Amino acid sequence: MSLNWAMLTSNGEDSGGDPVLLPGEQGRLYAQDKIKAVLEDQSSSRWEAKGRVWISNQRIVVIAESGSFRTLNIPLTSFKNWKLEQPWFSANYINGTVVPTPGGGLQRPTTLTLTFTEGGAIEFTTVYRNLMERVVTGGKSGENNCFVCFCGERERERLRRGDEKEIRGLKLKT
Repeated sequence: MSLNWAMLTSNGEDSGGDPVLLPGEQGRLYAQDKIKAVLEDQSSSRWEAKGRVWISNQRIVVIAESGSFRTLNIPLTSFKNWKLEQPWFSANYINGTVVPTPGGGLQRPTTLTLTFTEGGAIEFTTVYRNLMERVVTGGKSGENNCFVCFCGERERERLRRGDEKEIRGLKLKT
């Protein structure tokens, strides 16, 4: 995960545009405005921002319009143990652990809460779950995708044979 790392395209506004695509990235698969992102680590450090969330085939990006950080870049496989919460009297939110990446700005695992103030949490989880299933299985045979960067050929072969129950920290359904 990287704090204030994602470069944004220019759209003539102060809030910036969409993230600049990484090599092999296929663009935005889902985006939602009016979200609140809260990062908290074990040492009581807290970062909070309001803005939008964006998902591609490689990462989740939070783009802040206001708050204590500008952007938050999370590789898909670095968002772990997430859970969709649907409270009775407030907005749906997703809670999970973000594993830091080297040189990303955070030193230890951090809790991320994404609150969807105007809807979109269920759609977010549906898109994210589908992406993670494709990352773990390597996509359908013959399908043109770029999830190979997350799951190497040897790992996919062991997965096909059933030798693996976990790949790079992702627990597989049995």
